Amino acid sequence: MRIQNRLIALLGLLVVVFAVSLWLLRSTHERENQRMLAEIEKERSELLDRLLKLTGLSLQSFAADYSLWSEMVDFLASRDPKWAEVNLQASLANFNAHGAWVLRTDGTQIYGTVRDIYADYAKLPMAGNADFLAHLRAQRFSHFFLRTGSGLLEFRTAPIQPSHDTERTSEPRGWLLVARLWGPEHQTTLQGVLESDIELHPPGHVDAGTQGIVLHRPLLDWQGAAVAQLHVRHLAQMTGLLDRENATETALFLLFGVSMLFFAIIGVSRWIVQPLRQLERSLETASPSPLAQLRFARDEFGRLAQLVENSFAQRQTLEREVEVRRRTEEALRQSQAELRSAADLRSRLARDLHDGVIQSIYAAGLGLEGIRALLRHDPDTADRRLVAAQTSLNQTIREVRSFIQGLEPEESERPDFVQALRSLIQTLQALHPVQLRLHTDAATAPLSAREEVHALQMVRECVSNALRHGEARGIDIVFETLQGAPALQIRDDGRGFDPVAARASGGSGLANLASRAAEIGATLTIDSSPGKGTGISIRFNQTHSVP
Repeated sequence: MRIQNRLIALLGLLVVVFAVSLWLLRSTHERENQRMLAEIEKERSELLDRLLKLTGLSLQSFAADYSLWSEMVDFLASRDPKWAEVNLQASLANFNAHGAWVLRTDGTQIYGTVRDIYADYAKLPMAGNADFLAHLRAQRFSHFFLRTGSGLLEFRTAPIQPSHDTERTSEPRGWLLVARLWGPEHQTTLQGVLESDIELHPPGHVDAGTQGIVLHRPLLDWQGAAVAQLHVRHLAQMTGLLDRENATETALFLLFGVSMLFFAIIGVSRWIVQPLRQLERSLETASPSPLAQLRFARDEFGRLAQLVENSFAQRQTLEREVEVRRRTEEALRQSQAELRSAADLRSRLARDLHDGVIQSIYAAGLGLEGIRALLRHDPDTADRRLVAAQTSLNQTIREVRSFIQGLEPEESERPDFVQALRSLIQTLQALHPVQLRLHTDAATAPLSAREEVHALQMVRECVSNALRHGEARGIDIVFETLQGAPALQIRDDGRGFDPVAARASGGSGLANLASRAAEIGATLTIDSSPGKGTGISIRFNQTHSVP
């Protein structure tokens, strides 16, 4: 993976980590809000219960205190309206009550008074109801609600007993019921204490889209059925403040994360990706020009740029050295080739001079020695041999000039090989008193120009060796086909020699013959022994015998 892709993956990972961190932060805030809302709801619920208990305490005290009173027992018998007016009716306002009723033990009403509600409720609707009486007996200190035309009434009941019965163990002499109207005034009081919205709704009412903390309290009648539902909605300022703080914290965290990612992207692009691209372009183009500005940076990339530039400089120096060395090696190879060519030329000239010029001069010298003996008794023959010697020397002079000019003398205008061989034999025959016999086969395949030159030189070398060293009187030269390939054989009747000893002596004659044969790919065979003459066979390679 490329470094740029790795950096992009790293930035993507940072984005994922930041998103996860933001989600965790939001989740933490939500859990904190829920926990705080749960605590506030619990506190508000406890506060509501305490407030309801506290606000109902005066009504409960009214019922409990006035029912445990001997005068109330006497009132059951006297039914004195003045006493009731002074003690019950006048006490309603003191206890913030809106009604008081006195019932006998059989449940019939003997007194009733109300204020600020419908006067009809001076007659208690449940009075004389057997079920209600059973309820009073079962629940001596009962607490219930009753919905009326004036509104919702909260009731407290207590059994009427003598004052001395503080333990309330005696049988009830009657029943005292007191009530309070849950009107706007009472709801405003509750709302002020709770700092919440108070509403009374029918049973089963559900708040739709209500914000904040909503508490529900069912208000039950004496039969246990809900006659109303108290809804307390509290908008917790603390949670709102916490929400705003959390929102601010989240916004700051988001701003911080986005800023960090932005600067990270800019920094990575500016300080890492861009230098890497410059280094990449420089290496791709093999040029230090993309590093013009980067090499001045005082960081690792600046150092890398300097190293790359140094490597380019070293590479150029190395290339120049390689080029100089290549040229030197080429010049050396050329010099070696020229040296080898010069050595080959020297060897060839030495061989040609030895096989051609020297042998021709030597043959002419031998011929001149024989002429001296003929001058006295056979001047005509001597004259012919002098002419032949002169012709041979002139030919030798032309060959020397050709050697000086670097030309092969036999390659100028090449006659037929058999004709050239016959001409060579005639020249040698004219110079030496020896029998030279030529035998040719017309069906023999022709030789190449190169093979003909070497073959003539080899014939001249063999004849010269036969005359100088072997003192031969007869020499047979045969050019024929042996086993499908051209072959040249020279056989003399001279003294012969030992080929092994001759090679060990270091002479150049046999070495030149072997070198010429190897150069044209021919097979050289020497058959000689002391006193038995010498036979030399040269078998040419048929594949190289091209006209």
